[in-house]
Amino acid sequence: MGKSWLRDYIIKRLIYAVIIAWGIVTITFVLVRVGPSSPADKYLANMAASGQDVSQITTAIEARYGVDKPIFEQYADYMVNLFQWDWGWSFSTSMPVIDLIKTHWIYSFQLILLSSLFAAFLGILIGIYSAVKQYTKIDYTATFLSFIGISIPNFWLGVMLILLFSVKLGLFKAYYDTTLPLFSLENLKALVLPVITLGTGMLAGYVRYTRSAMLDNLRKGFVTTARAKGLPERTVIGKHAFRNAILPLFTIIMFDLGSIVFGGAYLTEIVFGIPGLGQISFNAIFADDYPVVVAVTLIGTFLILMINLITDVAYTYLDPRIRYD
Repeated sequence: MGKSWLRDYIIKRLIYAVIIAWGIVTITFVLVRVGPSSPADKYLANMAASGQDVSQITTAIEARYGVDKPIFEQYADYMVNLFQWDWGWSFSTSMPVIDLIKTHWIYSFQLILLSSLFAAFLGILIGIYSAVKQYTKIDYTATFLSFIGISIPNFWLGVMLILLFSVKLGLFKAYYDTTLPLFSLENLKALVLPVITLGTGMLAGYVRYTRSAMLDNLRKGFVTTARAKGLPERTVIGKHAFRNAILPLFTIIMFDLGSIVFGGAYLTEIVFGIPGLGQISFNAIFADDYPVVVAVTLIGTFLILMINLITDVAYTYLDPRIRYD
Protein backbone atom coordinates (compact mmCIF):
# COMPACT_ATOMS: atom_id res chain seq x y z
CA MET A 1 0.00 0.00 0.00
CA GLY A 2 2.89 2.41 0.77
CA LYS A 3 1.48 5.87 1.24
CA SER A 4 -1.42 5.51 -1.17
CA TRP A 5 -3.65 6.57 1.73
CA LEU A 6 -1.81 9.91 1.79
CA ARG A 7 -2.35 10.39 -1.94
CA ASP A 8 -6.06 9.66 -1.54
CA TYR A 9 -6.22 12.06 1.40
CA ILE A 10 -4.57 14.86 -0.60
CA ILE A 11 -6.95 14.35 -3.52
CA LYS A 12 -9.94 14.44 -1.18
CA ARG A 13 -8.69 17.61 0.50
CA LEU A 14 -8.10 19.29 -2.87
CA ILE A 15 -11.68 18.50 -3.88
CA TYR A 16 -12.92 19.99 -0.61
CA ALA A 17 -10.70 23.03 -1.19
CA VAL A 18 -12.26 23.66 -4.61
CA ILE A 19 -15.78 23.42 -3.14
CA ILE A 20 -14.94 25.75 -0.25
CA ALA A 21 -13.23 28.27 -2.56
CA TRP A 22 -16.24 28.19 -4.90
CA GLY A 23 -18.59 28.83 -1.99
CA ILE A 24 -16.57 31.77 -0.65
CA VAL A 25 -16.20 33.32 -4.11
CA THR A 26 -19.95 32.98 -4.68
CA ILE A 27 -20.82 34.61 -1.35
CA THR A 28 -18.32 37.43 -1.90
CA PHE A 29 -19.54 37.96 -5.47
CA VAL A 30 -23.13 38.38 -4.30
CA LEU A 31 -22.35 40.55 -1.27
CA VAL A 32 -20.29 43.13 -3.15
CA ARG A 33 -23.03 43.50 -5.76
CA VAL A 34 -26.06 43.94 -3.52
CA GLY A 35 -24.86 47.32 -2.27
CA PRO A 36 -26.71 50.49 -3.30
CA SER A 37 -23.84 51.97 -5.34
CA SER A 38 -22.00 50.93 -8.48
CA PRO A 39 -18.52 51.62 -9.92
CA ALA A 40 -19.99 54.34 -12.12
CA ASP A 41 -21.12 56.33 -9.07
CA LYS A 42 -17.57 56.74 -7.83
CA TYR A 43 -16.20 57.35 -11.31
CA LEU A 44 -18.65 60.14 -12.10
CA ALA A 45 -18.87 61.80 -8.68
CA ASN A 46 -16.88 64.85 -9.76
CA MET A 47 -18.92 65.31 -12.93
CA ALA A 48 -22.17 65.18 -10.96
CA ALA A 49 -20.83 67.73 -8.49
CA SER A 50 -20.22 70.16 -11.36
CA GLY A 51 -23.88 70.00 -12.40
CA GLN A 52 -23.49 67.83 -15.52
CA ASP A 53 -26.09 65.22 -16.45
CA VAL A 54 -24.29 61.93 -16.03
CA SER A 55 -27.24 59.52 -16.25
CA GLN A 56 -26.46 58.44 -19.81
CA ILE A 57 -22.75 58.16 -19.09
CA THR A 58 -23.51 56.07 -16.00
CA THR A 59 -25.63 53.71 -18.07
CA ALA A 60 -22.88 53.38 -20.67
CA ILE A 61 -20.21 52.62 -18.06
CA GLU A 62 -22.37 50.01 -16.35
CA ALA A 63 -23.07 48.38 -19.70
CA ARG A 64 -19.37 48.39 -20.58
CA TYR A 65 -18.45 46.48 -17.44
CA GLY A 66 -21.53 44.27 -17.51
CA VAL A 67 -22.87 45.38 -14.14
CA ASP A 68 -26.23 46.33 -15.67
CA LYS A 69 -27.11 42.66 -16.21
CA PRO A 70 -29.06 40.56 -13.69
CA ILE A 71 -26.79 39.30 -10.91
CA PHE A 72 -27.17 35.64 -11.94
CA GLU A 73 -26.04 36.47 -15.45
CA GLN A 74 -23.09 38.44 -14.09
CA TYR A 75 -22.18 35.45 -11.90
CA ALA A 76 -22.37 32.99 -14.80
CA ASP A 77 -20.15 35.23 -16.96
CA TYR A 78 -17.65 35.64 -14.14
CA MET A 79 -17.33 31.91 -13.45
CA VAL A 80 -16.87 31.12 -17.15
CA ASN A 81 -14.17 33.78 -17.45
CA LEU A 82 -12.53 32.63 -14.20
CA PHE A 83 -12.00 29.12 -15.57
CA GLN A 84 -10.40 30.73 -18.62
CA TRP A 85 -7.95 32.57 -16.31
CA ASP A 86 -9.71 35.87 -16.99
CA TRP A 87 -10.28 37.53 -13.61
CA GLY A 88 -12.02 40.56 -15.02
CA TRP A 89 -11.17 44.22 -15.41
CA SER A 90 -10.42 46.56 -12.52
CA PHE A 91 -12.83 49.50 -12.61
CA SER A 92 -10.69 51.77 -10.45
CA THR A 93 -7.30 51.18 -12.09
CA SER A 94 -8.43 50.48 -15.68
CA MET A 95 -6.28 47.37 -16.02
CA PRO A 96 -6.82 43.60 -15.98
CA VAL A 97 -7.17 42.24 -12.44
CA ILE A 98 -4.62 39.51 -13.10
CA ASP A 99 -2.02 42.15 -14.02
CA LEU A 100 -2.87 44.13 -10.89
CA ILE A 101 -2.37 41.02 -8.76
CA LYS A 102 0.94 40.21 -10.47
CA THR A 103 2.18 43.71 -9.71
CA HIS A 104 1.25 43.84 -6.03
CA TRP A 105 1.42 40.29 -4.61
CA ILE A 106 5.19 40.44 -4.07
CA TYR A 107 4.85 43.26 -1.51
CA SER A 108 2.46 41.18 0.62
CA PHE A 109 4.70 38.13 0.29
CA GLN A 110 7.76 40.12 1.36
CA LEU A 111 6.01 41.51 4.44
CA ILE A 112 4.56 38.14 5.52
CA LEU A 113 7.84 36.28 4.95
CA LEU A 114 10.02 38.72 6.90
CA SER A 115 7.48 39.02 9.73
CA SER A 116 7.14 35.24 10.05
CA LEU A 117 10.91 34.71 10.11
CA PHE A 118 11.36 37.49 12.66
CA ALA A 119 8.62 36.12 14.94
CA ALA A 120 9.57 32.44 14.65
CA PHE A 121 13.31 32.92 15.15
CA LEU A 122 13.11 35.20 18.18
CA GLY A 123 10.00 33.60 19.65
CA ILE A 124 11.45 30.08 19.64
CA LEU A 125 14.81 31.17 21.05
CA ILE A 126 13.23 33.21 23.85
CA GLY A 127 10.74 30.43 24.59
CA ILE A 128 13.48 27.80 24.89
CA TYR A 129 15.61 30.03 27.12
CA SER A 130 12.60 30.91 29.26
CA ALA A 131 11.78 27.22 29.78
CA VAL A 132 15.36 26.35 30.66
CA LYS A 133 15.48 29.27 33.12
CA GLN A 134 12.05 28.57 34.61
CA TYR A 135 11.00 30.70 37.60
CA THR A 136 13.88 33.12 37.15
CA LYS A 137 13.65 36.86 36.45
CA ILE A 138 14.31 36.13 32.78
CA ASP A 139 11.39 33.68 32.69
CA TYR A 140 9.02 36.06 34.46
CA THR A 141 10.02 38.95 32.20
CA ALA A 142 9.57 36.89 29.01
CA THR A 143 6.17 35.63 30.19
CA PHE A 144 4.99 39.12 31.15
CA LEU A 145 6.09 40.68 27.86
CA SER A 146 4.52 37.86 25.87
CA PHE A 147 1.15 38.57 27.50
CA ILE A 148 1.48 42.24 26.56
CA GLY A 149 2.51 41.35 22.99
CA ILE A 150 -0.52 39.12 22.49
CA SER A 151 -2.88 41.75 23.92
CA ILE A 152 -1.79 44.69 21.74
CA PRO A 153 -3.77 45.13 18.47
CA ASN A 154 -1.30 45.29 15.61
CA PHE A 155 -2.93 48.31 13.94
CA TRP A 156 -2.63 50.31 17.19
CA LEU A 157 0.97 49.19 17.61
CA GLY A 158 1.73 50.27 14.05
CA VAL A 159 0.36 53.77 14.65
CA MET A 160 2.34 54.12 17.89
CA LEU A 161 5.57 52.96 16.19
CA ILE A 162 5.05 55.50 13.41
CA LEU A 163 4.46 58.33 15.90
CA LEU A 164 7.54 57.41 17.94
CA PHE A 165 10.16 56.24 15.44
CA SER A 166 9.08 58.12 12.31
CA VAL A 167 7.44 61.34 13.47
CA LYS A 168 9.28 62.02 16.75
CA LEU A 169 12.69 60.42 16.21
CA GLY A 170 12.82 60.31 12.41
CA LEU A 171 14.64 56.96 12.40
CA PHE A 172 12.46 55.12 9.86
CA LYS A 173 10.36 56.07 6.88
CA ALA A 174 6.61 55.64 7.28
CA TYR A 175 6.02 54.86 3.60
CA TYR A 176 7.19 52.30 1.03
CA ASP A 177 8.78 53.59 -2.19
CA THR A 178 7.74 51.39 -5.13
CA THR A 179 10.14 53.21 -7.48
CA LEU A 180 13.10 51.59 -5.66
CA PRO A 181 14.17 47.93 -6.04
CA LEU A 182 12.23 45.49 -3.86
CA PHE A 183 15.17 44.61 -1.60
CA SER A 184 16.84 48.03 -1.65
CA LEU A 185 18.27 49.26 1.65
CA GLU A 186 15.74 52.10 1.84
CA ASN A 187 12.74 49.81 1.43
CA LEU A 188 14.14 47.24 3.83
CA LYS A 189 14.48 50.04 6.39
CA ALA A 190 10.90 51.05 5.61
CA LEU A 191 9.83 47.48 6.43
CA VAL A 192 11.37 47.44 9.91
CA LEU A 193 8.34 48.97 11.63
CA PRO A 194 5.75 46.94 9.62
CA VAL A 195 7.64 43.71 10.37
CA ILE A 196 7.73 44.52 14.09
CA THR A 197 4.04 45.46 13.98
CA LEU A 198 2.94 42.26 12.25
CA GLY A 199 5.43 40.00 14.01
CA THR A 200 4.99 41.11 17.63
CA GLY A 201 1.76 39.21 18.26
CA MET A 202 3.10 36.06 16.62
CA LEU A 203 6.42 36.35 18.47
CA ALA A 204 4.65 36.62 21.82
CA GLY A 205 2.56 33.57 21.01
CA TYR A 206 5.60 31.54 19.96
CA VAL A 207 7.33 32.39 23.24
CA ARG A 208 4.41 31.03 25.23
CA TYR A 209 3.87 27.91 23.12
CA THR A 210 7.59 27.09 22.92
CA ARG A 211 8.00 27.53 26.66
CA SER A 212 4.99 25.33 27.38
CA ALA A 213 6.06 22.58 24.95
CA MET A 214 9.64 22.62 26.22
CA LEU A 215 8.60 22.42 29.88
CA ASP A 216 6.35 19.49 29.07
CA ASN A 217 9.18 17.59 27.38
CA LEU A 218 11.87 18.53 29.91
CA ARG A 219 9.86 16.70 32.58
CA LYS A 220 9.60 13.46 30.61
CA GLY A 221 11.59 10.31 31.19
CA PHE A 222 13.60 10.33 27.96
CA VAL A 223 15.14 13.68 28.95
CA THR A 224 16.03 12.30 32.39
CA THR A 225 17.59 9.27 30.69
CA ALA A 226 19.58 11.48 28.30
CA ARG A 227 20.96 13.47 31.22
CA ALA A 228 21.76 10.27 33.14
CA LYS A 229 23.87 9.14 30.18
CA GLY A 230 26.04 12.21 30.65
CA LEU A 231 25.01 14.00 27.46
CA PRO A 232 25.79 17.73 27.33
CA GLU A 233 22.88 19.93 28.39
CA ARG A 234 22.87 21.63 24.97
CA THR A 235 22.35 18.23 23.32
CA VAL A 236 19.62 17.26 25.78
CA ILE A 237 17.72 20.51 25.14
CA GLY A 238 18.25 20.79 21.39
CA LYS A 239 18.24 17.18 20.19
CA HIS A 240 15.84 15.58 22.64
CA ALA A 241 13.50 18.11 24.28
CA PHE A 242 13.10 20.61 21.42
CA ARG A 243 12.88 17.91 18.75
CA ASN A 244 9.79 16.50 20.45
CA ALA A 245 8.31 19.98 20.92
CA ILE A 246 8.45 20.77 17.20
CA LEU A 247 5.10 19.23 16.18
CA PRO A 248 2.75 21.36 18.32
CA LEU A 249 4.90 24.42 17.62
CA PHE A 250 4.79 23.72 13.87
CA THR A 251 1.00 23.63 14.13
CA ILE A 252 0.88 27.09 15.69
CA ILE A 253 3.32 28.60 13.18
CA MET A 254 1.37 27.29 10.18
CA PHE A 255 -1.93 28.38 11.73
CA ASP A 256 -0.55 31.90 12.22
CA LEU A 257 0.78 31.95 8.67
CA GLY A 258 -2.70 31.25 7.38
CA SER A 259 -4.45 33.70 9.68
CA ILE A 260 -2.25 36.71 8.91
CA VAL A 261 -3.02 36.42 5.18
CA PHE A 262 -6.53 37.77 5.78
CA GLY A 263 -5.88 39.55 9.07
CA GLY A 264 -2.79 41.26 10.34
CA ALA A 265 -0.91 41.59 7.06
CA TYR A 266 -3.74 43.46 5.34
CA LEU A 267 -4.20 45.86 8.26
CA THR A 268 -0.45 46.43 8.48
CA GLU A 269 -0.27 47.25 4.77
CA ILE A 270 -3.04 49.81 5.17
CA VAL A 271 -1.41 51.47 8.20
CA PHE A 272 2.03 51.72 6.55
CA GLY A 273 0.87 52.25 2.96
CA ILE A 274 2.55 49.10 1.63
CA PRO A 275 1.13 48.46 -1.87
CA GLY A 276 0.32 44.80 -1.33
CA LEU A 277 -2.89 42.84 -1.80
CA GLY A 278 -4.36 44.22 1.42
CA GLN A 279 -3.89 47.81 0.27
CA ILE A 280 -5.40 47.27 -3.19
CA SER A 281 -8.27 45.30 -1.65
CA PHE A 282 -8.96 48.14 0.80
CA ASN A 283 -8.98 50.68 -2.03
CA ALA A 284 -11.15 48.41 -4.19
CA ILE A 285 -13.82 48.09 -1.49
CA PHE A 286 -14.28 51.86 -1.29
CA ALA A 287 -14.22 52.16 -5.09
CA ASP A 288 -16.82 49.38 -5.54
CA ASP A 289 -14.23 47.59 -7.66
CA TYR A 290 -15.96 44.21 -7.57
CA PRO A 291 -13.49 42.11 -9.59
CA VAL A 292 -10.52 43.10 -7.42
CA VAL A 293 -12.36 42.37 -4.16
CA VAL A 294 -13.45 38.93 -5.37
CA ALA A 295 -9.99 38.10 -6.77
CA VAL A 296 -8.13 39.03 -3.57
CA THR A 297 -10.66 37.06 -1.51
CA LEU A 298 -10.14 34.04 -3.77
CA ILE A 299 -6.36 34.25 -3.44
CA GLY A 300 -6.54 34.53 0.35
CA THR A 301 -8.92 31.59 0.55
CA PHE A 302 -6.69 29.46 -1.67
CA LEU A 303 -3.59 30.27 0.38
CA ILE A 304 -5.26 29.38 3.68
CA LEU A 305 -6.58 26.08 2.30
CA MET A 306 -3.18 25.16 0.85
CA ILE A 307 -1.37 26.06 4.07
CA ASN A 308 -3.73 23.79 6.01
CA LEU A 309 -3.15 20.96 3.54
CA ILE A 310 0.65 21.38 3.64
CA THR A 311 0.50 21.35 7.45
CA ASP A 312 -1.43 18.08 7.51
CA VAL A 313 0.93 16.43 5.01
CA ALA A 314 3.99 17.69 6.87
CA TYR A 315 2.70 16.01 10.04
CA THR A 316 3.14 12.59 8.45
CA TYR A 317 6.86 13.29 7.96
CA LEU A 318 7.45 14.96 11.32
CA ASP A 319 5.64 12.12 13.11
CA PRO A 320 5.30 8.87 11.07
CA ARG A 321 2.72 7.61 13.58
CA ILE A 322 0.17 10.07 12.18
CA ARG A 323 -2.13 8.58 9.56
CA TYR A 324 -5.24 10.05 7.90
CA ASP A 325 -7.95 7.51 7.10
